[in-house]
Amino acid sequence: MTAPGTLETRSASPFSSVSLCLCGLFVCVSLAFSASPHAQTRPWLSERPPRPLPARDVKFPPYQIQTLPNGLQVVAVLHHEQPAVSMRLLIRAGSASDPKGKLGLVHELASLLDQGTETKSAGELADAIDFIGGAMGTGAATDVAYLNMVVMKDSFENGLRMLSDMARHPAFSSAEIDRQRQQTLSGLRVSFEDPGFVADSVFERLVYGFHPYGMPHSGTPETISGITREDLVAFHRKYFAPNNAILAVVGDVTTEEAFDTVRNVFGDWERKEIPVEKFIDPPNPTRRLIVVNKPDAVQTEVRVGHIGIPRRHPDYMAVNLAIRILGGEGSNRLHNVLRTQRGLTYGAQADMDTLKETGDFEAHTNTRSTATAEVVRLIFDEFWRLQRDPVAERELADAKAYLTGSFPLTIETPDAIAMQILNVVFYGLPIEDLQNFRERVNAVTVDDIQRVARAYLKPDRLSVVLVGNVVAFEKDLKGVGFNDYEKVELGNLDLTAADFKRPAARAGAAVQPRLRPISSRRVAYRSTTEDAEDTGERSPVAASVRQAGGGVASIAPQEGADARALLDRAIAAKGGIEKLRAIRSLAAVTSTSMTTPEGVVQAEATTILEYPTRVRVDTKLQGVASLQVFDGEHAWVRDPSGVHDVPARATRELQASLRRDTIALLLAADRGTVRTRLLPDIKDDSGTLHHALEMSATDLDPLVLYIDPETSLISKQTYIAGGAGQPLIEEIYSDYRAVDGVQFAFVATLRRGGQPVLERRVTGIEINTRLEPTLFKRPTP
Repeated sequence: MTAPGTLETRSASPFSSVSLCLCGLFVCVSLAFSASPHAQTRPWLSERPPRPLPARDVKFPPYQIQTLPNGLQVVAVLHHEQPAVSMRLLIRAGSASDPKGKLGLVHELASLLDQGTETKSAGELADAIDFIGGAMGTGAATDVAYLNMVVMKDSFENGLRMLSDMARHPAFSSAEIDRQRQQTLSGLRVSFEDPGFVADSVFERLVYGFHPYGMPHSGTPETISGITREDLVAFHRKYFAPNNAILAVVGDVTTEEAFDTVRNVFGDWERKEIPVEKFIDPPNPTRRLIVVNKPDAVQTEVRVGHIGIPRRHPDYMAVNLAIRILGGEGSNRLHNVLRTQRGLTYGAQADMDTLKETGDFEAHTNTRSTATAEVVRLIFDEFWRLQRDPVAERELADAKAYLTGSFPLTIETPDAIAMQILNVVFYGLPIEDLQNFRERVNAVTVDDIQRVARAYLKPDRLSVVLVGNVVAFEKDLKGVGFNDYEKVELGNLDLTAADFKRPAARAGAAVQPRLRPISSRRVAYRSTTEDAEDTGERSPVAASVRQAGGGVASIAPQEGADARALLDRAIAAKGGIEKLRAIRSLAAVTSTSMTTPEGVVQAEATTILEYPTRVRVDTKLQGVASLQVFDGEHAWVRDPSGVHDVPARATRELQASLRRDTIALLLAADRGTVRTRLLPDIKDDSGTLHHALEMSATDLDPLVLYIDPETSLISKQTYIAGGAGQPLIEEIYSDYRAVDGVQFAFVATLRRGGQPVLERRVTGIEINTRLEPTLFKRPTP
């Protein structure tokens, strides 16, 4: 260990990122012990990270744009690095075009486009795409609906005809409509329980008012139940037309081949008169606080912001960089203040959504209930500071470096190129904007940032949404300037009402809220794997590029009975729910091999874990003995130099590690306090297929449990510790043995960012051994 107040250079802290949950046996060994004893007195290095390397030259591939006689805009991009072709068809009608009283119709319609045509059933369509080794997907965002197809070059025309059939001749069969309706209603029920989705939904409604951008894009239980086949057919007939569509063909084709094939397939698609939609204007920025009361919440979801700018705005790039300095990649003042300096949250961000009509600026985070008012005050302070004070050259340079450095990643594949092309064409921007992207970013100056911050940010008119236990923080709101606020009980929330309350609530009756399901606009934009958001070019079709294994189709987690069945099998394999509930403590002796720059070092440890929150680790490393203890509230370390407190940040990371303990996880999931979702089966590095469960909660960042399909034992756990941008942590479990009827992994390997960090072998485990109270007591000086 290091002297008090310092840390060894390769470790974040005691109890840090290599704290390992051995499938129910929590064992902490800090990387701080991985240095040789004589190196443990070195202070933490404080210099800044190195400047980014000079950007390499990036060439956007050659392209051509043509408009067919029927009005279909076609973009062909030549990309010969892979023998594949990506096709994306964009329809200029998204959820903002939902008919009155039919909220969610466009999302329902889009989800049915690949579920059968007039000549092929859903199964036949799936078999056809599988036969040619392709992938397909459909969906909807705020301004658009879309269809995707990726095929090998020799199946280009076949794939294009399938895309045409899906777009022009969907079956809308009654059976598929009913199936999709039930899935949507199930998703709505799940969304009711998630404070994050509630906060996003209320924020959009608060900022956009009754403009379509603020309405529940995936509908409400009432509107979804009322959508008929006739409604779907009428909308399709009204908006699906070549003169209301854009088609991008990107891949291993020539321009002649691309345009000739498109004319052969889509040339007979008849153009139509498309109605011109007029939307009401969103409200001006208004200082207003909505508190959605969720009495059982231990954290508060926080959203702060106001109306923004549309995508075509001439100051887009400068505003984009300003918001990134506030809370985006490359800079992020909010994260620095709220997490690094104050330790109030696991992460904080600010985003800018820019759509066709308008957009919004939003800061978002979550925090413990008692810190809610302080977090709101600090967010307000950062909005004011960005407007008031010039940003530092280094801050702007870092934000620019992120944008320019990540831009090549967004044009690496045919899919990514197609998405970028459709983005600029949809918004009526010149494609040259992609070719000179870096020049446009680097042209923004410090003066530009201050100019746009003063012009477009309104710190005195920020709208605030809080979702949490209002009793825990309402007395503090006056202290941060909110003498008045509007409280809505979660059970009485109605996003379609001016005061956010259902009529029955005004009479005192609690009813189910109206919320959007997981497939909302905001979520779709922020969860893609190849999103133009990484470059600041937010896309109306970003939701269409979520990929898995190179495919285009979205992978939708399943919830409900299937997830519960897999959870039950994992609990049974572990030893059964009664045995797990009976575990009060664990004591284990372990031997650990750790990979360090000096080579492999060995550590011997005895770990005692008293559920739910107390842990003690006695370690001997290279002849040096140390002790690490967390008593449920405070953490301390004893080494040859004395007894030292563990920093608050490291203590929070320890608490997060305890939440990831698999015995605690399985019990929490069984109680319903951890949300469980069934993911598609996943292959590991060796090609072995595993079942997968995603688990998350308000105080638990998402993690994935890999479950062996034969034994139902947990074979791996993966997660990201420390927030966005950190490497993936993999804990791999093997050599399961029964101890008093409970299965434990006697061998565990930890990998960080794909690189092995340590391997731990258990030599002995005792369950419910008698523990002396002094084990967790800090020694007096």
